[in-house]
Amino acid sequence: MNYSMIKVLIFKDWYLQRWTVVASLLGGAIALGIVCIPGNVTFLLGLILLITVLIAVGAQLAIATMVQERKEQTLAFVMSLPISYREYTAAKLLGTLLIFMLPFLMLVIGSLALFALPHGIPHGLLPFTVIMSTEILVSTCLVVSTALITESQGWTVGAIMVGNIAINIVGYFVAHVAGIAKGMGGATVSWSPAASTLLLSEFAVIAVLLALTFFLQSRKLDFL
Repeated sequence: MNYSMIKVLIFKDWYLQRWTVVASLLGGAIALGIVCIPGNVTFLLGLILLITVLIAVGAQLAIATMVQERKEQTLAFVMSLPISYREYTAAKLLGTLLIFMLPFLMLVIGSLALFALPHGIPHGLLPFTVIMSTEILVSTCLVVSTALITESQGWTVGAIMVGNIAINIVGYFVAHVAGIAKGMGGATVSWSPAASTLLLSEFAVIAVLLALTFFLQSRKLDFL
């Protein structure tokens, strides 16, 4: 593995997407501020904005770091460098997901910190919050994998739509799982076996998506 070339490609994407990260952090901070305002309406608005920010930054990164390389014909230059398909795939997956993880982790940690506020969010919502945060990560991995494999804006937009729909479906399902639903309004955290199963399932899906991406990339006859 040409680790030095992988590092160069990752740093290149970090540099080009730095303002996207800054904008997502600012948008997330505003969303968390709205969530802190007392009232069900403001809580819902802040939550929707926070989810929107995370989904948007993941989609933007996938399109900008992969689909645009094909459209702007810079992929030919990248693949002319001393780099194999494995190294290119590793650089794109690792780089894009690392960039996404910065705003993702900071905003998720900020969301979890709200549970520590007096008279804040009911602690019983913690399992639901963790599961849905991970679901956003699953959706982002789907979009990134699709963008890298297809290099198509149409397919990537389709993956974004599928991910958004899946988040709503999963959210409804999780909120109605007996082991989770009964504790959501409680003052204490009740982490059930159902919550652990769902969380492990999400990480398994992420692993499958990344492995499938490497496999399908290896089946390509050329990258140009």
